[in-house]
Amino acid sequence: MVLMLLLSCSDACEQACAATSRAASACMADWSADWDELGAASRQDFRETCVEDWGGLRAELETREIQQALDRCEDATAEVRQLSCDSLRALLLD
Repeated sequence: MVLMLLLSCSDACEQACAATSRAASACMADWSADWDELGAASRQDFRETCVEDWGGLRAELETREIQQALDRCEDATAEVRQLSCDSLRALLLD
């Protein structure tokens, strides 16, 4: 229930950040990597940095551009959930 409330308060790009951090976390053992290699101290730090980056970008966008970005983030969330660990590694580490 609490998770549903939190998700309803975040936008599509914040949800994409969360989905990416979850997927990366699930793949870390397969990669023999750690969060430091992704420029973060932890999964939470990775997600928070992603959300902060989005907030900075969002502040620079016009209203119509924000909606376009949110639509892309929805697509990205769905795509991240389908990626193999190898494909996610190629996106994040290579």
